[in-house]
Amino acid sequence: MAATSEHNLANTELQNAEVEDISAQPFEDELLGLIWKFLESPGNVLLIQGAPGTGKTTLALELLRRVKGTRIGPREISANKVYVSSRVSPIKFRRQFPGVHEVIDSMSGKGLAGTWTESEDNARLSGATANIVHRILALKRAKQKGIVVIDSWEGAVRNLAEEERHSLESAIFSELDDSKLGAVVVSEGESASGLTHLVDGITTLSMSRLEGRVVRSMMVDKLRGFRLRRQGALFTLDRGRFTPLPRVGFHLDGDLSETPRVPAIVPHSEAAYSTGSEDLDKLLQGGIKKGSSVLIDLNSTVSPRVGIILIDIITANFINQGGSAFIVPYSIFSSQTVADSMRRYVGNDALNERVRIAEYNQGLPDEKWRVKMKGKIEEDIPIINRYWSQLGAISTSRMMKFDFDKLAQVYGEDIGVPSLGEIGAGIRESAAFMMAVVSRPTMMREELQRSVDYYLKTQTLDESLLIYGVKPFSNVHGVEFSFERGYPRLSLMEVV
Repeated sequence: MAATSEHNLANTELQNAEVEDISAQPFEDELLGLIWKFLESPGNVLLIQGAPGTGKTTLALELLRRVKGTRIGPREISANKVYVSSRVSPIKFRRQFPGVHEVIDSMSGKGLAGTWTESEDNARLSGATANIVHRILALKRAKQKGIVVIDSWEGAVRNLAEEERHSLESAIFSELDDSKLGAVVVSEGESASGLTHLVDGITTLSMSRLEGRVVRSMMVDKLRGFRLRRQGALFTLDRGRFTPLPRVGFHLDGDLSETPRVPAIVPHSEAAYSTGSEDLDKLLQGGIKKGSSVLIDLNSTVSPRVGIILIDIITANFINQGGSAFIVPYSIFSSQTVADSMRRYVGNDALNERVRIAEYNQGLPDEKWRVKMKGKIEEDIPIINRYWSQLGAISTSRMMKFDFDKLAQVYGEDIGVPSLGEIGAGIRESAAFMMAVVSRPTMMREELQRSVDYYLKTQTLDESLLIYGVKPFSNVHGVEFSFERGYPRLSLMEVV
């Protein structure tokens, strides 16, 4: 990409950062925290490399933000923060980041305190290099905690004579240990082979596409002296901040020793049902319209436990507002497992009165919430319709949740949506809604993709759970589950 385009990309990142409260701390990721600990070790140099537009400058600025001073008794000595840029003018940079002590333009060698103006692009390169080298050496001699960012290396050394380049390399890479300085070097290329032997850490940023949607990845190739439990993570540049996406833990049950205390519900609107997550409602452009159908496609990389918590959040918020539900559970979970899970979030009375859960094992004991099925579609459709009508007499708001993998397992792969047509015949007219869950490529899945009103897809990548809308179209979002007093909550982080 041309230098002008790189300059525009960097300015865009700064403009985005202007609307964000820079005192707010983003989600703290293990990998990003490890990179910061690495830079806090005096003398370490980190190389950030990647194609244009992948977020290199934003990551460098995030690291620059985190530099704290040294406390000596009641006094705190501010850390030195120096940004050498070939892509963003010092005037614009300082306007957005006043906490940075000095900004040097690598083309002119002048900082904001000098006589730099945006028209001074033709200063002699030898003078520019001398000024940058002088400032870095002065910081080294000061032996004060700080960080120097060179953004970008290619811009700083472009058109330099060999002697000038060696002087700059020596100033940055030699004898940093005793100086209490750390350095970040940004490279415009995807693989800065000429620098890898000079640096102590390498982070590569990349951008890919997931069905036409942007996905951003960070890969830590090395951090000398640090053990990496994992090397990769996904991130977003939302609001001009470099923010890693949350990781989804293996155990997501919260504190099972306490009875969940249901927090304030997320209320339905007059026209739509809430999913129990304001972020997910926003992705669906206002929640689930009454009388509609939703398909949630769980990729094989998504843990079934993660899937059931997602469904529990939607179902519990619905029931806790007086709604009723008929549920065909996941193929690997029994009706008892689903009932125990729901009981924690809606209470025993609501479970018995307004929830009905299908069970295909005739040997299990009777429960008010348990509906024993025959395992034959022609016999089970009347059973479902009967209980569906009973729920309608109890509550004016009803939802029907099907695991279509379970239906295929019980009734065969060739069962299609038309076979179940009479089950949902009154959904639109009664302002109810149907939620379908699939994870396997069956004929039903293909038919549902065409017929539903809303279509969400999920998958796990680099330990982050992703969700995005096909109907309606949306960007990829990272999913974070939290437990408030034992009650599950879902929040989303848009990847931009």
